Amino acid sequence: MKVAIVSDWYLPRIGGLELHLRDLGRELSRHGHETHIICVTPAGAEAASESDLQGVRVHRLPIARTPRFDTIATPAGIATLDALLAELKPDVVHTHNAFSPLAHVGAFLAKRRGLPSLFTECSVLRGPVGRGLRLGHSLLGWGNWPTLLSGVSEFVAEDVRRATGRSEAFVLHNGIDASRWACSRREPDRPRVTTTMRFTKRKRPTDLVRMLPRVHAALPPDLRPVFTLIGDGPEMVNVRALAKKLDVEKWIELPGFQPREKVRDILAESSVFCLPTRKEAMSIASLEALAAGCPVVAMGLGGITDVVESGREGLLASNLDELCDHVVELISNHDRRRTMAAATRDRIGRFAWPAIIARHEELFRLAAERVGKNSQVADDP
Repeated sequence: MKVAIVSDWYLPRIGGLELHLRDLGRELSRHGHETHIICVTPAGAEAASESDLQGVRVHRLPIARTPRFDTIATPAGIATLDALLAELKPDVVHTHNAFSPLAHVGAFLAKRRGLPSLFTECSVLRGPVGRGLRLGHSLLGWGNWPTLLSGVSEFVAEDVRRATGRSEAFVLHNGIDASRWACSRREPDRPRVTTTMRFTKRKRPTDLVRMLPRVHAALPPDLRPVFTLIGDGPEMVNVRALAKKLDVEKWIELPGFQPREKVRDILAESSVFCLPTRKEAMSIASLEALAAGCPVVAMGLGGITDVVESGREGLLASNLDELCDHVVELISNHDRRRTMAAATRDRIGRFAWPAIIARHEELFRLAAERVGKNSQVADDP
């Protein structure tokens, strides 16, 4: 099939969505599909050649963007995208994220042109955001368009159902190259608690700093772990300030963003992967940890419940106290930690790219079938 993936954002902008779209494009291409990524993010110097995309073509629309959010800024961009879709004639339009205006424009244009389309939500839609989307649906009826709706976890798919009033929204998990993350586990000289995230308030990196003295107080000196927080972002200044205030700077490693190979090496020597985020849509970082054989401790709200079965590949908590207790439990119980590390290998297959691409193909075919049925009904005298 010829697949047009549409979202405002793409590399070199860094984020979970942008990296997922890059990987999805590659994997669709590897499975024989002609893949086009359409965005408004300009190419940086480091992305000028885009030679690593392995057959994926990137179309960066030369249109005005909003200064803060980097999204399509004016209605003039609608015609630009429409002209590109007319030129490409894709078999399916796959749009991503309710926060992306270009995604909604892509779904609308697909409807107008009679093209099969699939919308995937990658973020949690609860609270004011969910209410805003419900209002948008009531005014514009976008949830009634023939686009198939999906979310990256059951938690997010339920958000989509609530926002649109539809009873049907499919689960379409993010994928991972499990073989790329597989590694030989190595017990570190000192236990290590690792996380990977963008340092924003929503991700709650400062919660990990608050946890550190509490975890240390519950463990003997030889088992007190180092906390390695991989990533960067606006909350880094608060992480550093809190670490200094709590006098735990020597127990925290802050290496910044790291290439995947380096992250894998760190995970290979980590006792526990810890995710304090309270509303995670899916958590690719947790999938990467599982693929590396690292047990996951996380807050048990959101899409993480699709990824981790509590008590099997990790432990899920309902509050920060429980999160600390779970980390202490796995640090101090080597046998349980090893059993969970072995269980991660059984779990990860359902999120490996072959299974995820098969699910995409299934939904692409269903979108095409529904457009065909609608066309037959419309053509009936």
